[in-house]
Amino acid sequence: MTKRWLWLTGSLLLATFLFGVVAEAQQVPSSVTRAGRLVFGAGAGLQGDTVDDTAFALGVSGDYYLNNNLSIGPLLQIGLTGDLFQLGLTAQAKYTFDLPDLPAIKPHLEAGIGFVYADLDRPNGRSGDDTSYLIPLGVGLEYRLSSRISLDTTLLFNFTDLDVRGGDDNFFLTWLVGVRIPF
Repeated sequence: MTKRWLWLTGSLLLATFLFGVVAEAQQVPSSVTRAGRLVFGAGAGLQGDTVDDTAFALGVSGDYYLNNNLSIGPLLQIGLTGDLFQLGLTAQAKYTFDLPDLPAIKPHLEAGIGFVYADLDRPNGRSGDDTSYLIPLGVGLEYRLSSRISLDTTLLFNFTDLDVRGGDDNFFLTWLVGVRIPF
């Protein structure tokens, strides 16, 4: 499991470097304003350290920009394995940074609060489910391909208090890679 996370982290760093090189060559204008816009995001990836180990993850978000840097909106996280269905819904606040020297690259920080539901099928036909609070703290990077589409990657540190295996599960990671489209 550790080798997989190291490989994923290395791949993310390499992709970030490559996006930076491409952005510098492309020089997308930074004058595109986000204030008052709704941006839809969707991605796929992995959830690590869930109640059923590593899960396939899907994420959907909607960000309404209050000004050019601050947005609010919902985030839906879904985690799936052969035995687990996990659904988290949170209200997020996100701060997006502008880098004057690299206008196509937009790092961001985000935080939110909401709830998570997990349903785990256990041996002998038993199942366990629980609902708990969910507090995701995230860091990410957006690469603007054009004024209409961006690539995005986000790493979320999710804090919770799920109890579906007879013990508390207080934390899981979500890593998503996807696209963002402004409306």
